[in-house]
Amino acid sequence: MSGLYNSLGFLAVPVAYVLRGIHYVLAMVFGSGSGWAWGLSIVFLTITVRILLFPVFVKQIKSQRRMQEIAPKVKELQAKHKGDRETLNTELMKLYKDHGTNPVSGCLPLLLQIPVFIALFRVMNEFKPKNDTFKGVFGMSTDLITEGAKAKVFGAPLASSFNSSAHLLSKQLLNGNLTVVRIVCVVMIVTMGASQFWTQRQLMARSGPADPQQAQIQKTMLYVLPLFFAVAGVNFPVGVLLYWLTTNVWSMGQQAWVIKRMPPVTPGGAAGGPKGKGGPTKGGDSKGGPRGSKDEPKKDDGDEPSATGEAAEATVPAPSALATKAGQRSSGGRAAGSRKNKNRKGGRR
Repeated sequence: MSGLYNSLGFLAVPVAYVLRGIHYVLAMVFGSGSGWAWGLSIVFLTITVRILLFPVFVKQIKSQRRMQEIAPKVKELQAKHKGDRETLNTELMKLYKDHGTNPVSGCLPLLLQIPVFIALFRVMNEFKPKNDTFKGVFGMSTDLITEGAKAKVFGAPLASSFNSSAHLLSKQLLNGNLTVVRIVCVVMIVTMGASQFWTQRQLMARSGPADPQQAQIQKTMLYVLPLFFAVAGVNFPVGVLLYWLTTNVWSMGQQAWVIKRMPPVTPGGAAGGPKGKGGPTKGGDSKGGPRGSKDEPKKDDGDEPSATGEAAEATVPAPSALATKAGQRSSGGRAAGSRKNKNRKGGRR
């Protein structure tokens, strides 16, 4: 761990530069030594990092969707090469490569945050006085380091931690209260672990069915990461705890926003939700065509007319019959008319 800490030291300079630039702007509003100025500087630094990592997060979600689509093929390979671990791994790697995905891609945003996390940890660690003396480092002056170390967030100096000694918290150095510092650290550590657990659990719940290998990775992250930060958090300065708590809150909002617009997919299918246009339609067959047409009545075997058809033909007179009846009525009317005329002439006579 110390080797990784030292090898990533070059990142501490740009992180300190961004932190100093943000603080310079906020100091105009809150004052240079204000806890608001330094606390918000860390918050905005976190937001800056997360915005830069946003494309990676989207890539992670897309990779998870592709993993869900090929889940049936993964199961087929597992059944086919059961007992042959080496061949199975080879075939799985080929399948992942053909579909442009990787189970480890789900951890990519977290892995890219770790270097920034370590760099900020190193910067905040340098805020602590060495041999009871504050020293400028990473392009930051001694006065700026002193202000940042003593700036308080929730009553705890940013450079203090749960394990800080009473001497470090004395008025001559950080000027903090040991009880207040420990209470703030415990609350932040518990909140940080709980938010990490909740965020990962929601990601697993909303991502739909996952590949067994990916599900195992997600399950490991679900339980191991909160536990790790809970144990290691006692050594983190308040400024680092603030950074990680902010990134967890950001993750919850970002995750809800992205997953809502990129819903899970069913294994081997399209995005979940309503059936697509190619699915069965109401009142139709699987091809989307109508089951039948009102203009084309069904016929029984042998093309024999149905009973209802015979009844209809019996009750409805033929056009020729109608014409005959109409002619009879017309001739009858004319005959009656002529008889009436004869009677009238006879009466006159």
